[in-house]
Amino acid sequence: MPPRKKIAVILASHGEAESSGFIENYRVSLHTLSRASGVMAIPLPLRHLISFSSSLRKRLHQAPGSGGSPQNRLTRGQAALLQRHLDRHRSSSKVEYEVMAAHSASEPYVEQVLRQASGHDGRVVVPMSPVDNALSCGLICSHLAASVDPDALHRVRVVGRLWSDDGLVGAYLGHLFDSGRELPERSERSLLLLTFHGTLVRDREGKEPGFHTGGEESAAFARRLAGAIEADARNPWGKVMAAYLNHDVGGEWTSPSFEELCRILPEGGFEAVSVFAAGYFSDGNETLHRAAQLAEAAPGLRVEAIPCLNDSPVFAGYLAGRVALAAAQILRFSGEEPPDAASFA
Repeated sequence: MPPRKKIAVILASHGEAESSGFIENYRVSLHTLSRASGVMAIPLPLRHLISFSSSLRKRLHQAPGSGGSPQNRLTRGQAALLQRHLDRHRSSSKVEYEVMAAHSASEPYVEQVLRQASGHDGRVVVPMSPVDNALSCGLICSHLAASVDPDALHRVRVVGRLWSDDGLVGAYLGHLFDSGRELPERSERSLLLLTFHGTLVRDREGKEPGFHTGGEESAAFARRLAGAIEADARNPWGKVMAAYLNHDVGGEWTSPSFEELCRILPEGGFEAVSVFAAGYFSDGNETLHRAAQLAEAAPGLRVEAIPCLNDSPVFAGYLAGRVALAAAQILRFSGEEPPDAASFA
C-alpha cells in the first residue's frame, strides 16, 4: 500500500486575547488594525492610539486575574474535535490529516502556521466564519498568492462560501434542535434573535466601501437560515429576526443593529427572546454578553443565550466533509488522483 499523503488543515479564526492583560490586548488590537490597514486607510499613529485606549479600558474594567476571551481556546477545541472526525473519515486510509488552530490577530498567526506546514503534500485553510470578506479570506488568499510558488498553488485550498452551503444550514439546525439543549416552550410570543457581524455600508462621505465587506452575503445567509429555522417542525419560536453587531464608527453600518432592537423589543409584544450568534463559529468578545445586555435593556423579557456552534459534533462532521473534498481536489490537481474518489465524499 502506498504511503498516505499528508494534508495540513488550518482552522483560521480571528483570534482574541486570552487574558485581560494590557500587553496581550494591545498586541492583538494592533495586529488586527495592521491587517485591516491592508484594505482600508488607518494611519499608524491612530492604530497605536486605538490599541492603547481599548486595551486600557479592558484592563480597568476587569478584575485582576480574570480571564479574557475564550475564542482561541474554543478554536483549539474545534481543531481537536475535527481531528477526531477526520481520523475516522473514510478518506483517512489514503490521507493523513493534521489539524492546526491558527489566528489572524493573535499567536499562532495564520501566516506562521501556513509556513510551518509548507512541507506537507497539501494545505487546506478553513476561515472560521460563515461569510467571506476582504479581512478574512481576502487577506489569506493575498498572502498565499504572494508567498507560494505559482507552480505549487494547486496544493493549497481555501474553503469558502460556507454561507451558501445547505450542509452548513443543516449543521446549524442540528445544533439548535438536536444538541440535547432544552428548547423553550413553543409560543407565538417568543423570538429567536440571530446576530451577525456588522459591516460598513457607507463611509462618512456617503461612499460605499472600496473593499469586500461581506455585507450582502451576511444578509443572504440571515434570510436563508431564518427561513430554514421557521420551516422546521421542531421550531418553538414564533418569530425569527436578524440583528447586526456594529462598531458604529466611520459612517453608516448594517441595520437593524443589536442596539436598535434592544430599544424596540420591549414594545414588540414578546415574552421571551433567545439570542444566538449565528454569524460566528465560536463565542468571543463580540458575542458573550449580548443576552445580558438585552436583559438589562428589557427587564420584562425572559432572555436566554444560545452558545455558538463551538464544539458542536454536527458542525465538526460538516467541516470534515468539506476538508476531505478539498483534499481530494488537491490530490486530483496534483496528478495524484485518489484511487477511490468516492471515499472523499
